[in-house]
Amino acid sequence: MIRSLCVATLAVAFAGCAVPHSQVASGSSRPTLSLVGAPNGSELVLDGQLIGSASQFDGVSGVMSIEEGPHSVEVRQGSAVLARQKILAASGEAVSIDVMSGGQQQ
Repeated sequence: MIRSLCVATLAVAFAGCAVPHSQVASGSSRPTLSLVGAPNGSELVLDGQLIGSASQFDGVSGVMSIEEGPHSVEVRQGSAVLARQKILAASGEAVSIDVMSGGQQQ
């Protein structure tokens, strides 16, 4: 009986203790990609995946958030490749590609 009472008392005591909680935040933002001079009707292909209209990521009306690391960027208009660039995006970096010069980074 006393043993059961001690176990019950310990269980209640431990239940009242708060479990430590921690949270990690890096504080750095994701890199962004902008495509300067992408004509209307051109499409963005990022890492082999069609993203959509390239002109929406002109750096003025919008940019695209990307993951850190290496990426393959292509801007196409129909079957023509207007720009092709391999980039290495770092945390918080704003990568800008000039489409009209064939994909030179600015």
